[in-house]
Amino acid sequence: MTVLVILATMAVAAVYVSSVLTRPGVGADTTIIITPGDGRVVISAKLNSRGIDHPIWVMRLEELMRAEDYVPKAGEFALPAGTSLTAAMDIIHQGASIQHNLTIPEGWTSRQVVDALYNDDRFAGVITPLPAEGTILPETYFFTRGASRNAMVIRLQQSQELAFAALWADRQKDLPFTTLNEAIVLASIVERETGISGERGKVASVFINRLRDGMRLQSDPTVLYGLAQAGEAVEELKRSHLKHPSPWNTYRHHGLPPTPIANPGRASLAAVLNPDDTDFYYFVADGTGGHKFAKTLKEHNRNVRAWRKIRDKARP
Repeated sequence: MTVLVILATMAVAAVYVSSVLTRPGVGADTTIIITPGDGRVVISAKLNSRGIDHPIWVMRLEELMRAEDYVPKAGEFALPAGTSLTAAMDIIHQGASIQHNLTIPEGWTSRQVVDALYNDDRFAGVITPLPAEGTILPETYFFTRGASRNAMVIRLQQSQELAFAALWADRQKDLPFTTLNEAIVLASIVERETGISGERGKVASVFINRLRDGMRLQSDPTVLYGLAQAGEAVEELKRSHLKHPSPWNTYRHHGLPPTPIANPGRASLAAVLNPDDTDFYYFVADGTGGHKFAKTLKEHNRNVRAWRKIRDKARP
């Protein structure tokens, strides 16, 4: 009789354990974060808080019943709706951490990149030293929650080194600069001048032609950058700003600025290293988001007058 009671009790217990292990437990898609050092008690509590109700001893029993050593991984894991205790234990033992993404837009300054990383609570830690301007590759990057901010910056810089070295190796001959850093400086100007992919080669050709002929680049974004560095950020340039004594002001100084003014993308560097073959020396906005290009100052002045009419008409 005693044996039968024991067997019956074991059968009931087995049914109960099986039910706890396999019943659907998550009402809606959710996530769970396992941090390094989380023990069984902490993990069990986290699973319970997400709707996977179970006594901790059932989880421990399941661990013992598994043939392999059961070691939960640290990370952030997705728990789909209906996830059972058994499935959840599989996920945090064998599954891959959720991949997040971060997109660095072309033309952002390094300060903007750093601010974005600090404002994103998916990252951890501090950034030191701050990345130099023009050393980051704008692109979409994937990472797991808790990734180091400093390690991410290093990754952005290493990605740029690899990508830009390959582009540099495929450059045209007889360009009016001799180093990759100079090319990046010019690419950053092209990046800030136009966001239209079909124009980059033309814009680059204007600056290449000007450098070859010893003309000042006269690029508005270089003036804006210099003003920002001096704590005088403005939204619209005035004629007086063109006299600002910034070393980045290409209305005052010949040649390239001392540093990039932003982080250029691959396309802008490619345009600088293999520019369109043109006779253009000038360009101005055309009112549609693009630019009109000119070979002579007379033609350019005509385009400027047309642009001013469009601009003035659009003003309230």
